Amino acid sequence: MESTGSLKLDVFTYSTMIKVFADARMWEMALGMKQKMLEAGVTPNAVTWSSLISACAKAGLVDEAFVLFEEMIVSNCMPNSQCFNVLLYACVKAFQYDRAFRLFESWKKNEYGSITNRQNLSQGSLEVSMKVPFRPTTSTYNVLMKACGTDDFRARGLMDEMRTAGIFPNHITWSTLIGVYGGSGDVKRAVQILKTMRNSGVQPDVVAYTAAIKVCVKQRELNLAFSLFAEMQKYQVQPNMVTYNTLLRARTRYGSLEEVQQCLSIYQHMRKAGFKPNDYYLKELIEEWCEGIIQDNHRPQNSSNRRDLGGPQSLLLEKVASHLQKGNTDAQSIAVDVRGLTKVEARIVVLAVLRMIKENYHSGELVRDDMLIILGVHEVGDKHEFDVKDTIIKLVRDNLGLEIVSLGPKIPSEIIRINVENPFHPNPNLLLLDKTLRPPNRRPAVFQRLKVTRRSLYHWLQKKIKS
Repeated sequence: MESTGSLKLDVFTYSTMIKVFADARMWEMALGMKQKMLEAGVTPNAVTWSSLISACAKAGLVDEAFVLFEEMIVSNCMPNSQCFNVLLYACVKAFQYDRAFRLFESWKKNEYGSITNRQNLSQGSLEVSMKVPFRPTTSTYNVLMKACGTDDFRARGLMDEMRTAGIFPNHITWSTLIGVYGGSGDVKRAVQILKTMRNSGVQPDVVAYTAAIKVCVKQRELNLAFSLFAEMQKYQVQPNMVTYNTLLRARTRYGSLEEVQQCLSIYQHMRKAGFKPNDYYLKELIEEWCEGIIQDNHRPQNSSNRRDLGGPQSLLLEKVASHLQKGNTDAQSIAVDVRGLTKVEARIVVLAVLRMIKENYHSGELVRDDMLIILGVHEVGDKHEFDVKDTIIKLVRDNLGLEIVSLGPKIPSEIIRINVENPFHPNPNLLLLDKTLRPPNRRPAVFQRLKVTRRSLYHWLQKKIKS
């Protein structure tokens, strides 16, 4: 359109395109657009130069960013606070913290009145002295806070300087300070910042809480990390994806039922909040925790059973979570539902319940009844369901030495169906019997259940205690 004369690109159009390339971290394209801009006789303005400096800063090209800054000054374009903030960010991005503070000190010289910048360029030395008609902003100090690294003394000094200058810290400032304390290993002060924020009238947001949780996880203060998550719920601060992933990946292994319940609770909370977690890592940990039962039984672990645990939509974690919910063990009987699971997943769920029984028994809770394993209603000759049943029997009888009894197969004279005729029934999902709905030429259905006897569970637990 420009070549035909129907459109004339102006400084605003060029600056917009340069910003797009800068945001996309395509610094070469941004610099190329600058060259085309100059060839077209369009003079860059402060926004143009800021975007160009930002493109190099985001790419970690700190020297190139300073070169652009000096080109800006030579072209008699007055830089604004954003230009300086981007330069500071470039230094932080390249871990040139001292350089960032030198630039800031030159900015403050003579009460923010003048600045002298020296830089050795490839074509020689350039020195420019100019007046700066603006003062640092909250964003300026936020960038400098990141330049403190793990120097909490310097970070606190910047916070004091902000208040003296009449600049109030925002959420980013406080969150960065949390990270500085965390980097120095001071978990107590990092967490204390949340209370300090609240006392100063700034309510901690998800970024601040997540920063504190990251510090706790890094220093292996996992109970404190989970307590902060509970505090977020108390103050109705909605966690984000980073919060959830930080907590779910906090543990490299599970040592107790309570720890597993904690992580499964986080997982379910995440699902209910609308996030779709990649649960592969959590499944691996659950499997490792469950397989500990086999190792405790002084029998070799069957590695052939440690295969694919299903995709992200697998029912495994939901099944495990539902069985390990606190209070479930207060019931008179334990029923393990493995319907819809693969044989590998069914194995993990059964092991999870057995480990729960073991840990509860050690804490003084008795085994009150047999353990039932519900395989569900299946057609005769269903090979998949036979594999699931066979896997569970081998696991319980051969690996753990427990007595397991089949309560089937039983061919019912009726077909089980869902009650959809009476939606106002107290339990509309109640399974009813109806003799009239059996489809012709269909294989008879078999109701499969397994029972692990209470007596064998008791002897198994006693044996483990003695050993």
